[in-house]
Amino acid sequence: MIKITNIKQSYLQGKSVVKVLNGINLNISKGEKICFIGPSGSGKTTLLNILGLLENPISGSVLINSKNCNLMSLEQKTMFRRQYIGYIFQNNQLLEDFSVIENVAIPLILNNFPKRFSLNKAKEILKTLGLIDKVNFKPGTLSGGEQQRVAIARAVIKKPFILLADEPTGSLDEENTKKVMQIIFSIINKLGTALVLATHNLDLIKKFDRCYKVDDGLITEYEE
Repeated sequence: MIKITNIKQSYLQGKSVVKVLNGINLNISKGEKICFIGPSGSGKTTLLNILGLLENPISGSVLINSKNCNLMSLEQKTMFRRQYIGYIFQNNQLLEDFSVIENVAIPLILNNFPKRFSLNKAKEILKTLGLIDKVNFKPGTLSGGEQQRVAIARAVIKKPFILLADEPTGSLDEENTKKVMQIIFSIINKLGTALVLATHNLDLIKKFDRCYKVDDGLITEYEE
């Protein structure tokens, strides 16, 4: 389903070149749950951004469903991402000018589904996540756990092939972390969606099929 080969990435900081990824190879099958751990700055977010077609590597290839994403134009990548890739950010990135239900419906609207249909689907998933009484609220009026549930709803409403989650529980307490992860696992198991998650929380790794440590530009299988 997903294959990345010899992915390398570096950034220019002043006059210095900082190598972040130094030849990453990884295959991810449909429905697999993969976890990346590592300190801040190790390259976890960079790797997720490359998988999500938000960032171009300096070399290497990304294949998703046998499609060579390196050959896509910027517009083609945007369309592919809209249809097949869901993303949950640590700070949720909800749009404050829109209501909760509008935030969740946006991915379907961008994929040219009718607005009424999109809003109805958004209402269905928000009901499932226990947020039916919050549909007309603005995100800023919700608790941190509620905001993250809205972000999850937005990410999965289009039934993506792959769900990328960058520290989705980093700002939550232990109770809300458990709730959010239960929701994520429940949804992706029903959809058959692959999950790739970056985290600092070692308590989460037992729930994944495979866990990798990102360090010194490379990934190695994590063993407790």
